[in-house]
Amino acid sequence: MSWLAALLAVSAPVAAPAAPAPPAAASPAPQSTPTPPKPLPPSVHEIPPEPPRDPNDAPFMVPPNNQPRPIKLRTTPDLRRGYSSVRRFAFTFAPLFASFRLPFVGRGDGRTHGAGFGGEVDVQIMKWLWLRAQGTYSVHPVQDRRSETDDGKTVVDAIAGTVRAAGFGAGPVVALDLGRFVPLIEGGIGGLRVATPNGVADGQLNQKCLDNDVCDVGLRCGGDSKCHQSVIPEVYFGGAIDVLVRRHFSFGAQFRYYALLTAPGKFPIFLVGGLRVAVRF
Repeated sequence: MSWLAALLAVSAPVAAPAAPAPPAAASPAPQSTPTPPKPLPPSVHEIPPEPPRDPNDAPFMVPPNNQPRPIKLRTTPDLRRGYSSVRRFAFTFAPLFASFRLPFVGRGDGRTHGAGFGGEVDVQIMKWLWLRAQGTYSVHPVQDRRSETDDGKTVVDAIAGTVRAAGFGAGPVVALDLGRFVPLIEGGIGGLRVATPNGVADGQLNQKCLDNDVCDVGLRCGGDSKCHQSVIPEVYFGGAIDVLVRRHFSFGAQFRYYALLTAPGKFPIFLVGGLRVAVRF
């Protein structure tokens, strides 16, 4: 019976191998939960105390940080209202030509020329009116004078030397402000001290007075009937023109005439003129 069992086993159909089981479906990956945003500070959500500003409202930078410096346009000629309208004080120095027009005793009737300097201090009172104090000093060289008497003798009438004149005064000044050009008209009262060389004839310094107590220019007859140094009261007027070259500097020209306070019709007894340099503040 063993051989029958073997034959049945060979003739029996062979079973097909089992198909592999299908792979299990992949499970979906778990989704990440988004993190909620952090809450902002309370001040961010509040309305600002004032609206935002326009950046164009900010002031400009100070030159020269990419900012052009303002330039004032000029005319030709430059007739702008210049720096003279803002000045309050002025100090002026002037080299001067000076000349006496009075006869000195023993020296004839000629004119006595000299040179010197002057100074002025101005204070502005109104737009067109200033108050000025001024002073001058000049030196006038003179030669000796001789004459011959009837009997042929030579007499010295006046010795050589220098006549020194120191003047001072104060008064108003009218200024016509034309921008860079400032014409000035002045007037005032003051005094003039004239120092002559030592005298050798009557009427001169330290000599006897002439008739009617008359003495030389700048001298007076004292109680001892001799001529002594004195100060001549005077009035003066003059004019000038200044040209402003910088904010605080100017230059120009001037003249001034003097007359006796007791005899203003005898005019002029002394005059000065020259260039001037001024510093203004």
